Amino acid sequence: MTFVELKDSNSRFRFSQSCLGLLGCLCVCYAVWTPFWLKDGGLWTEWNNTQSDQTNGRDGIFFNVLEAERVFGVLSFLMAVSTGALCLVFALCWRSETVHSYSNTRSLLMAGQALYPSTLLLLTMASTGFFFLLSWSLFTYRHWEEIGQDVSCLGSSYWLGALGWVLLLVLEVIVFVAEQAVVPDILPDLEKAVESGRISYQTKAANRSFREGCYACDSKRKMAPKSLG
Repeated sequence: MTFVELKDSNSRFRFSQSCLGLLGCLCVCYAVWTPFWLKDGGLWTEWNNTQSDQTNGRDGIFFNVLEAERVFGVLSFLMAVSTGALCLVFALCWRSETVHSYSNTRSLLMAGQALYPSTLLLLTMASTGFFFLLSWSLFTYRHWEEIGQDVSCLGSSYWLGALGWVLLLVLEVIVFVAEQAVVPDILPDLEKAVESGRISYQTKAANRSFREGCYACDSKRKMAPKSLG
């Protein structure tokens, strides 16, 4: 029994997507909870109000940038945990035979490509990267003057966070598009397999009904003389 399946292009693309997603999720989790963004400060650091953290919009709308980047950071962390678990499942537990199971075949035929491993990974990874990109961008916007004066003050959390959303949003999309161009669609084969299985089942059921009918007729013929006697 092989621990990781890499026997065809489909499994290799699935494994590469899972590795990209797992690495990106680890970067996001590290960035959200470590304080090495800017001068040993992070998302949860109480910054001095040298520049207002709160921006007043038109018509009196009040938007707190600091709270927004923390909310998006927490959302991206929660998404990263679930996406990382999904990546581990598809990398270590998923097999080519899994897609041919009866329940999974019915689900794929009903939902189309939405339940493909690659599509599920793309949706979850893109959502994780998008939420973190919002948090990362708001932090960059809020400290833009300090970053512009000295880029070297940015720490490992900031750069690993940038690597995380690049892996989840950019590289994942590239790998997904490459897979769609290289790996053939399996839905037509699944439809043929389901149709042949349905025909085979109907044939077996008809033969069984015919045999049961013949057996019932034979039993009646054998019982008829006894009843007359």
